[in-house]
Amino acid sequence: MADPTAEFFSRIEEHGPDLLPAKARGRLRFDLDRDGEVEHWFVAVNQGNVLVSREKREADCVVATEKELFDKLATGEAQVLAAYNRNDLTVRGNLPLLLVFRRAFPSPPGTRDPRERIRERFAGRRVAGERERRP
Repeated sequence: MADPTAEFFSRIEEHGPDLLPAKARGRLRFDLDRDGEVEHWFVAVNQGNVLVSREKREADCVVATEKELFDKLATGEAQVLAAYNRNDLTVRGNLPLLLVFRRAFPSPPGTRDPRERIRERFAGRRVAGERERRP
């Protein structure tokens, strides 16, 4: 079975400029506990450039949680802010940086853009104020 956490960080490094705001800057470290052993993921974000390593380095924001929970975050099955509010993860340092970075986490499985749902719902109907199109 593939490792959702490793896949997440690989995707972040590759697609970071598309996922994060262009002005985002900072260093995050994720300390993931699995059966008493801690695995580290370091992410440096600098105006669209994203570098990921497995080093335990100083960071502006350090997030600590269980590896199992992070796997769920990495697949969209759990949400960062909800986990933080439940004290399932702790944050030391720059919390706003994590709030910016959470954009990189996927949406829950099966969710869609609400605008897409509205377009489907009203497909073929004229919107009030819209003029009829003539061939």
